[in-house]
Amino acid sequence: MSRRYTPKTGQRPQSERQLTVRSERREVPDYDKLTELLIRLSLQPPRDTTAPDHQEPSGLVS
Repeated sequence: MSRRYTPKTGQRPQSERQLTVRSERREVPDYDKLTELLIRLSLQPPRDTTAPDHQEPSGLVS
């Protein structure tokens, strides 16, 4: 014999929720610094993802 589900958290269904949007003023980003950062990151050599500290999850059998 199964019981009917009764929510106990008091959450409203999505159709009953009221959404609001709030704007927040922020400083204008420094595009020169962001551009330099992007260039530096793109010029870095790729990292080796097969380094010795990388381990396969335990429990897997090869």
